[in-house]
Amino acid sequence: MTNQGPADEGARGDRPGPAEDRVRPADDLDRAFGPETASVATPSIGQRVRRGTVITLAFVGVGVVIAVVLSVIVGSIQTGVGGVFPRPQAALDRFRSAAGAVPGVSAVREEETTRDSLAAYRVSAVVDAAPGLSVGQQVDLVRALSAAAADAGGNGVTVSAEVRLDTLAVGVTTDAEVTRQRLEVARTVAAIGGVVGVRCDWGSETPTDAADAQRVELATGGTGEALAAIMDVAQRETHAVFPGADVSSRQST
Repeated sequence: MTNQGPADEGARGDRPGPAEDRVRPADDLDRAFGPETASVATPSIGQRVRRGTVITLAFVGVGVVIAVVLSVIVGSIQTGVGGVFPRPQAALDRFRSAAGAVPGVSAVREEETTRDSLAAYRVSAVVDAAPGLSVGQQVDLVRALSAAAADAGGNGVTVSAEVRLDTLAVGVTTDAEVTRQRLEVARTVAAIGGVVGVRCDWGSETPTDAADAQRVELATGGTGEALAAIMDVAQRETHAVFPGADVSSRQST
């Protein structure tokens, strides 16, 4: 008979148990309920590599999409996307077409586009009227051109024009009444003795309909007291319609 003493019990305690007892549990669930019950499974090296590759490709794909979208947005702001961003060339084309169809217009030329900011443009043109139009025909013409400018503009694009009527040059904006008033002032000043030409528009780069921002420039051969008398009448007639407007003269050639 073999007796097992304390030494034998200590020896058994030093020997490793079954293989599953030698595996360190991953977490409390694994320890409590056995293998394969861990709350978070430990991925293998292959799984980690595949996941890393997928994440990297996803970031690359998102970066490409963002770059494309930004490029489209910037390009759209510069060239215009219908109805949302400014389309200065389209506005100019519409105005040219509409103005050319107005009775009494002989040409639309000297078209110009000015970019004021990222999403703001000004487009303008010179409109030549047929010579010898009556007062009524001139009024109808400038009103029609004002309506054409209003229809052509919008979405960050401002449309204006200068219409040449014999010896008159009249600024056209989207406000038909103010445009008519410019024609009225130009005709009144042109009727002053010694005046051979009149320009009536705005005194700033940006078209404006404010009364005190209007400008009248008359051409005359008068000098000295004759010029002073002409300017006095011109200022009275102009300020009666546009208080505070600038009135100046130049020598006719």
